[in-house]
Amino acid sequence: MADNSYASLMDPASERAKRGAFFFLMLFAGIIFAMWDLARFLWGGTAVPSTLSMGAGVGLTVLMLASLVPVVVARKKLDQGDDGGIVSNLATLLVISLVMIGGIVYNWTTLSIGSGYGGIYDITSLWFLVHFVAGILALLASIMKISRTPDRAKKERWVSYNVLTYWVGVVILWVAFFIVFYIA
Repeated sequence: MADNSYASLMDPASERAKRGAFFFLMLFAGIIFAMWDLARFLWGGTAVPSTLSMGAGVGLTVLMLASLVPVVVARKKLDQGDDGGIVSNLATLLVISLVMIGGIVYNWTTLSIGSGYGGIYDITSLWFLVHFVAGILALLASIMKISRTPDRAKKERWVSYNVLTYWVGVVILWVAFFIVFYIA
């Protein structure tokens, strides 16, 4: 168990509690996402427009699923106490975030925002874009903390766990997004 003596907002809580509390934030994000998924059928109809790039959607989804490999490797390294060893995994996720943002913006060009499907697709994918930007900021913060203050990173290892948990949550939501907007 990590030493929780460093002054922070959640000092009395155990490291496990700090990681567990993060689950509720991810649950809240999932609830919002479910609402927009349902809106796809209310306003977008049941047909997927032929202009939507299925190849880009499949490629981005495969990339997101492949991104779970660096997450698993990073978690194993954290479990072994190798905080510095996860920097390359976090950097890989950072690059994947940038590619995902590019893919989302590209898909915006394939749909008309004036259609019901295009409008709800753009709103929902914008939500993902915001989450990828948040992921970039969290990944950069973790990389900087591990690189600049390794002792603090060891004391606050739960932060790195939460960044990785956040990424897994975004992967799960992206796969659901792909199923609802590209296949259903």
